[in-house]
Amino acid sequence: MDTVKTKRQSPVVPIIAALVAMLCVGVIYLWSVLKSATEAYYGWDPGSVRLIASIMLFAFCVGNFGGGALNDRFGPKKISFLGVIIFGVGVFLASLLKQGCSIWLFYLTYSVIGGIGVGVAYGALLSCVQKWFPHKRGFATGIATAAFGLGTVAFSPIIGAMLKTMTVSATLRILSIVFLVVGLIACCFIKLPSEEYLAALPKPAAKKNAIVNTREVPLKEAIRTIPFWCILLTIFFYNATWNMLNPIIKPLGEDRGLSTALATTCVALTGAFNAAGRFSMSALSDKLGRVETNVLLCCITIVCALLLMFVGNGVYLVVVLITAFAFGGPSAINPATTTDFFGAKYTGTNYGVAMLSLGVSSIVFNALSNALVKATGTYYTTFVMGAVTAAITIALQLIMKKCKKKMSAEAPEAEKE
Repeated sequence: MDTVKTKRQSPVVPIIAALVAMLCVGVIYLWSVLKSATEAYYGWDPGSVRLIASIMLFAFCVGNFGGGALNDRFGPKKISFLGVIIFGVGVFLASLLKQGCSIWLFYLTYSVIGGIGVGVAYGALLSCVQKWFPHKRGFATGIATAAFGLGTVAFSPIIGAMLKTMTVSATLRILSIVFLVVGLIACCFIKLPSEEYLAALPKPAAKKNAIVNTREVPLKEAIRTIPFWCILLTIFFYNATWNMLNPIIKPLGEDRGLSTALATTCVALTGAFNAAGRFSMSALSDKLGRVETNVLLCCITIVCALLLMFVGNGVYLVVVLITAFAFGGPSAINPATTTDFFGAKYTGTNYGVAMLSLGVSSIVFNALSNALVKATGTYYTTFVMGAVTAAITIALQLIMKKCKKKMSAEAPEAEKE
């Protein structure tokens, strides 16, 4: 009977369910579509509105940490349900706000409650997909995070059409209900693989770039290691370039010669290129190596950041899309790297803590960028800073490579003991 069960169990349904739920909570990337309409509808000043995305991203990271810890204890199905519900409730409450209300209520509902819900669901769903493909961690992380990023592509034109015929509040209300219902239905089909399924998986051949680790390392041990802090700081510094570029893609594009329609299309296309980077680069990292792939993407980011200081028209659009592609890669590689170093059992908690640096990065570097733009009147220093932070990331990756070699050398000795 056990043999029959093993043959019949398939990852298809639970993986599709997880990807659908990921697509639903990927609204965190849709703020650029809602930003202008929200600013006009509620009458809030542009500076305050710009904070909505930063606060939501920080809340997302907090939710990812909390959800990761809960996921390690209760499993992905229950925690995915919890995350989708919190997210849906947050967006729905935001839709009830009236014109003239304080923007702090929008921060609380849309950014904080909604962002926490997205983070809780994201951590659980990512962990679930990884556990179905322990022999292909890069691939698993890639398809999960790609679905998350594809929300921009899937929903941007729909939301744009909705905003032409209804108010922002009505749009948010409809979206919250649809995402909540579809997300909850998807969560019903989420489950973990059985021991029999895992035992039947092919054992991958040892690779030159593989990290050798057979232990499950809890957070209290992980935070005492150099690789953990390298991962955390990689997230902090590498994401700085995209965090600074993302809010200004459309207005800067218009300043550099793009039409309003083309600048809007550029924003939508970043989601597709982001998703492509997540999937393709994470799969490549299974073959080339996590560190090697991240270093390659950092080099691309440095070149793009420097080009963004002066390029315009169609070249600007191309460079932005390449930057989005390069940003997507590490977003999928870093969770797989965390699992490589510390095992799959505590991935939710370990990566959740490391991800807190993403929220801090968004706030810190956007604040620095805004201050530099006010002081200089240009974005030149912003993009120089983006190139520098990518270069710092290369140094962190090289440190991780040394740690990987040390672990690989020590593993055979540990096995003998």
